Amino acid sequence: MQIKAFLIDLDGVLTKDEDFSPIEGAVEFISYLNKEGIPFVIATSNSRFSPEDIFSRMKKNGFDISQNRIITPLVVAPEVLKKEGVKKIFVIGSQNLKEFLKEKDFDILENPEVDGVLIGLDKKFNFQKMKIGTTALKTYGAKLYALNKNIISKDDDGLLFPGVGTVAKMFSIACQCNQDFKHFGKMGEDYNRVLFDRLAIKEKEKIAIISDDIFVDLDGYKKYGLKTIFVTTGKYTEKDLEKSSKVDMVVHNLMEIIKKVDFNG
Repeated sequence: MQIKAFLIDLDGVLTKDEDFSPIEGAVEFISYLNKEGIPFVIATSNSRFSPEDIFSRMKKNGFDISQNRIITPLVVAPEVLKKEGVKKIFVIGSQNLKEFLKEKDFDILENPEVDGVLIGLDKKFNFQKMKIGTTALKTYGAKLYALNKNIISKDDDGLLFPGVGTVAKMFSIACQCNQDFKHFGKMGEDYNRVLFDRLAIKEKEKIAIISDDIFVDLDGYKKYGLKTIFVTTGKYTEKDLEKSSKVDMVVHNLMEIIKKVDFNG
């Protein structure tokens, strides 16, 4: 397989928890790419932390990266929300997310009289938030947005739970609205624009995406012509590959990629 550049997922590929502790082989793999001058971006749909937070935590854990290599939904969401006239937002997500949006001059409200409902990963999601979000969409005509379209996610304890995209889909079905809700994560139009501009490689068949997410990341970017590398360190197993289109490579440690890829193509 001839590869010139990589899109690298974060959670379950490079890091394994909210402290962004490195998965075995991840720090060494990034160091190898830097040493050899191989272009890469870290493409994450993480919606709990700002790009600045992710960068500082990864640096603390030994990753040799620069902040402009990290692309998250929060890189694109504020610009798009402002373009669409959204000022008052009900946020289902972390306090970090709310503070980030406040700093971007959005009004973060805890009632349904808003312009938009924004779904992020919320570990304190409850019935009250469900009611406010539903009322905002159904009664007040708020627009529905999601920070990514993930189907499932994996918590630090190894247990799985419905992803941001699944929660957003629940709201769209319940309210019979926003069936084509905009999301700001991987495979989103605005996210992809930033992603490929930042990577600056025109030959998409010479780009590989490395991810543990079979259905959003690997199946999605395969349609763009990218090579697909599945890692077994995250939320899906090799058995799940039976439900998807064929991937180009399966690895159990990122360092295996170095031996299997031709970087001179």
